[in-house]
Amino acid sequence: RIIPLGGGSGTNVSTTLSRLGKRVKLVTLLGNDMLGDYLVRHCATNGIDTSAILRSSAVDTPLSIGLVREDGERSFVVSRSSSTFAFCADHVDPAVFAGARMLMFSSIFIMPEFDDAGLTRIFRAAREAGLIVCADMMRSRTGQRMDAIASALPYVDYFFANFEEAAFLTSQPTLNAMGKALLDAGVGHVLIKIGKEGCYICDNETACTLPAFRNEHPVDTIGAGDNFAAGFLSSVLDGASFPQAARFANATAAISVGAPGATNGVQSKPQVEAFLQKEDSLHTSAPG
Repeated sequence: RIIPLGGGSGTNVSTTLSRLGKRVKLVTLLGNDMLGDYLVRHCATNGIDTSAILRSSAVDTPLSIGLVREDGERSFVVSRSSSTFAFCADHVDPAVFAGARMLMFSSIFIMPEFDDAGLTRIFRAAREAGLIVCADMMRSRTGQRMDAIASALPYVDYFFANFEEAAFLTSQPTLNAMGKALLDAGVGHVLIKIGKEGCYICDNETACTLPAFRNEHPVDTIGAGDNFAAGFLSSVLDGASFPQAARFANATAAISVGAPGATNGVQSKPQVEAFLQKEDSLHTSAPG
């Protein structure tokens, strides 16, 4: 099947966060084109505040083609002449932070105009407005590592990366070493996604691996990391501890891979809570 769906890390995280019961405003730049119209409608339909979405005829709305194998794993064909390559700190009005509790930046290195100075400017403004600052990343296309974002990292309360991204960013071989490098750089809490193995989390008091939950019928892993992030952020906003929020994130990601596309799996907070209750029941009733 070929299925058109709204996507992009920011949209994916926003959609799942909204379905988990949080008020979300998406800040981005889109083209004045059909795809931009589609994405704005997707956001509005899913309860996302679109008032901070900028539109321009000078850029195209980003388009990615996700190719999904029978086991649910995927690869992408990505358009590189899009608003992703034009969006910068000047497009973000600090007034957007008024009344908010958290900023999630999705994701470092995907928008080249957001260099260290731009990231630092935005993160500092969010921190000064009292927001929890969170950031995900992708591997830099130009080989940039941690020194390229050194000024921005101390403003990040929660930093997300997958294993390969964290290994490249920190030039470290192990989860413990990757986490320590990021903490030493000033990050408050580190979450490293390790696929079917779950996630590794660490801060100055905690370091552990939380196993993934299994979906018996995996369909599509596109957006699993974005759903993980949304589940975690939602749980933190609900007052959960660091490990509790990471466990909720693992459950959210597990549900997401059971449907095609990044945002068709998770529908509500009670859905994730029921999934966790079922897992707890299976665990406590297991022999031995």
